[in-house]
Amino acid sequence: MTQRTTFAALAAALCGLLLAPGAWAQRQDDGRDDRDGDQRFAFGVGAGVVEPDAGGEIYYTGMLRIRISNDDSRGDDDWRYDRRGDIRAYLEPEIGYWERDEVGRSESDLNVGVNAVGVVPGRVVDYFFGVGLGMHFLDATINNVDQSDEHFGGNFQVGLDVHLGRTASVFGAGRFDIIEGLDETLQGKVYMGLRFWF
Repeated sequence: MTQRTTFAALAAALCGLLLAPGAWAQRQDDGRDDRDGDQRFAFGVGAGVVEPDAGGEIYYTGMLRIRISNDDSRGDDDWRYDRRGDIRAYLEPEIGYWERDEVGRSESDLNVGVNAVGVVPGRVVDYFFGVGLGMHFLDATINNVDQSDEHFGGNFQVGLDVHLGRTASVFGAGRFDIIEGLDETLQGKVYMGLRFWF
């Protein structure tokens, strides 16, 4: 599969997650969410490992989830009461960063993008999957020569959130980033962190 075909498939999947009427049907409710009232946002920070070429560098990330779907679920005062329901849709702007320093060589990758994320809610554990598009701002210094470049990228990710209460969860995720125009086009990432709901 060529890179252009791969990016076209990622873009189609992103549009499908956002627009598929069965998954993201907009339905009116009374303004209540069965877990967290009117909390429709979540801010997350995490860290893990990226292996652009089996180097195992530390990866840092931050993201903001913005809920774009409604549901007609009902809950009570116990936030754990019947959180199960339809898939919930989120837009997720994100930023990520990793760097490597070696003798005679250093490099870094700052990626900025947006994901479409589907969340399958449970009583305490939520499962999520998503695809996204973004830009990778690459900097490298080789033998004291600086090089900078920008590359278009896409990603696929899966993970889970374990809720600690109404406003916080621990999450873990794995993802693959496909970057256009590089010799090593695939980056695998595994990371975990905290997410705060508001």
